[in-house]
Amino acid sequence: MLERLAASYSIPIFGGEDFGRSPFAMADDFAAWLFNEQNFGPLTGQNGTGSVSSLSPTYMETQKPYYNHQSPVDGQWSQMAPTQHPMAVTSILGFNLPQTALSEEKRQRILDLIMGRFKETNHAPIKQQNAALLEGNINEDSHVLSLAMMQTYTGSYWVHFHPQMPFLHRPTFSVDGCPDLLLVAVMALGAASLEKSHGHAVTQACAELSNFLAWCLRWEIFMEADFQPPAKLWIFQALLLLEIFEKVYSTRPLHERAHIHHATTLTLMRRGSSLIGRSSSDPPPSVRDPTRYPPGPNGSINTSGANTPDEWWNRWITNEATRRVAFVAFVMDSTHATMFGHSAVMVAHEMRLPLPCDEVLWAATSSVEVGRMDASLAASGVKPVTFLDGLKKTLNGQSVRTNSFGRVILMAGLLSVSWHMNQRDLQVSSLGVSNALGGRDKWRASLTRAFDFWNRDFDESLAKSGDLSAPSFRHSTSANESNVLESRAVLHHLAHMAMHVDIVDCQIFAGAKRLLGRSITPTDYNGATRRMKEGWAPTARARDATFYALRFLAQVLLPTDDAASSSRSQQQRQQQVATSSAAADPPFTYSARDDFLLNRPWVLYFATLVVWSYGYALDGPLTSSAISPSTSTSTSTSTSTSTPMNIPTCASTAQNNENFATTAQQIRATHAFLRRLNNIQTPNELAHLKDRNACAGLLALLRDLFARTRWELLHEAAGLLDSCLGLLVGGGNAGTVAGGGDGGKEREGG
Repeated sequence: MLERLAASYSIPIFGGEDFGRSPFAMADDFAAWLFNEQNFGPLTGQNGTGSVSSLSPTYMETQKPYYNHQSPVDGQWSQMAPTQHPMAVTSILGFNLPQTALSEEKRQRILDLIMGRFKETNHAPIKQQNAALLEGNINEDSHVLSLAMMQTYTGSYWVHFHPQMPFLHRPTFSVDGCPDLLLVAVMALGAASLEKSHGHAVTQACAELSNFLAWCLRWEIFMEADFQPPAKLWIFQALLLLEIFEKVYSTRPLHERAHIHHATTLTLMRRGSSLIGRSSSDPPPSVRDPTRYPPGPNGSINTSGANTPDEWWNRWITNEATRRVAFVAFVMDSTHATMFGHSAVMVAHEMRLPLPCDEVLWAATSSVEVGRMDASLAASGVKPVTFLDGLKKTLNGQSVRTNSFGRVILMAGLLSVSWHMNQRDLQVSSLGVSNALGGRDKWRASLTRAFDFWNRDFDESLAKSGDLSAPSFRHSTSANESNVLESRAVLHHLAHMAMHVDIVDCQIFAGAKRLLGRSITPTDYNGATRRMKEGWAPTARARDATFYALRFLAQVLLPTDDAASSSRSQQQRQQQVATSSAAADPPFTYSARDDFLLNRPWVLYFATLVVWSYGYALDGPLTSSAISPSTSTSTSTSTSTSTPMNIPTCASTAQNNENFATTAQQIRATHAFLRRLNNIQTPNELAHLKDRNACAGLLALLRDLFARTRWELLHEAAGLLDSCLGLLVGGGNAGTVAGGGDGGKEREGG
């Protein structure tokens, strides 16, 4: 049984035996194969390499696999040996939350690391300095560095973050044996996502602690011996955890640093013969004691994947963890390019890997259980599916059998294809040459159908297989279980919005002063305004983007029956929204500060920008009849037609939104607006609606929600929404607003 299971698993190789450049663009042959409905079938390979044999020879010669996988040789695991430095994990805790596993000795090692090596400079953009962290009695349970709080951070990580990105092997993870820097990355994420039950002061202090740990952590990882190529698996795990924290939990400088070093992590993956650090000179597995050889940093036993007495299971865990690391990097690359306007570095055809194993295998607590579960899956006809095969099936409306994480990966693949196809169309149009794939409308239609099929297939798979009851989610509360469904809705609506509008253009149109580290000039603003008002707002693309933005805002902000919302289909939820406007609303419960879904607050911001951009571009600012007398005070400044960057300041905006001064007023106005516009059944109905710009209450509500979060980029988003509100109410021109989107506050030196 275990031999059969072993034969189906293989490790990703970065670079393989060949030299080549990183494929930063999508190959024409690959795109043609992907969108060709007749040329469909399972992706076969040569010698188990996962190469796409149906592609042309030219493609096969020019695009060597970067993320490849090998089959065992002669039925043995000589090609699947664990890395030279296995990661420190033990199975002493089984499947329970490891909140009590942190020993005082391990805590002291972390404290010594912070006191001895985490040294900030005077210009470090972090509030929590080293000396301030150590003030008070650090042994009191309430201190941010106490044993009790460190245990709370690790528990918070497993409850709030791990279900969304399950690439650490929880059953065998031990905080005492874990490399110190990897544990610090886990603690930083956990401390940044503490529940509101801890109180505002504690959650804020822990968020500042996380920023301090992250600021120092990256340089410490870079200085590790295991960072040198071929780097070890625990290095990649720590780097990806750190990048996720920096991108969506921290400060503007840390966000920008993560963007810069994203390519560093991918380059490190691509260098060397294997992601897991195996070289041809490694001794064979038979001469190793996987639980003791070789020792890791500071005496930890393992540094690369598993720490059990079962050598076979160690290798299996390491191989699966390696694939999951590669997929997490890919998911971040494509989703962050879509959300923030970053440039995608990875391409879908790089990922020549099987999708993650079934969660019952990943959550198994012994190799015996792995074998038993695999036998059950095999008897049910379940076979491993490669990523490219699953992606092509999704594009062609065929179901894919995978888990929730696998479906997130498939959506990341669709987003990646969309991003690269759009970039190629821009190149084609700028050069004036023909498009071999039939133009933008053809591939966009295929992808939008795939987005909807992905959503339906996700729903149907959860209903059939009971994915939410799988062991990987049993530790979660019912709220976290419903978040699996809500994360699906986030990605589905993000995909539709990003297909039809660029978030960068929305932000410039709204008055962002800086984006992607560059100042927005009047020329930039005039160009974005022309594109939004003339090239986008009157088109079907704008109606599609706004339709899905409204649907998403309604799902999150309109009241629903919490007990039944997780089992209700999207159509049923839409019908409930359309018929509930006359009923008394229950208390408003959404809090962006306490939203643990990685991307939902930012996608809410994106959706709000889309709705405002559409209404403002077509209907202009609100008329005096739509504003109470108290909010119609003139806010005009000495504007000039040659300088369109003069706008009402945030202070003048505050004088003009007295209609929405209280949260209750904002909620009532938001519900009324969303119910009215969400009642439509097709995007084209938006063309005939009136008062599409009556979203002032929505802008004020989201502005205030984002201003109270722990993430600095959402503070900037609040500033940009305040600018939108000023434009809508005051009728000024876009311009000087501090922050906004992936822009940042105006700072000397950019």
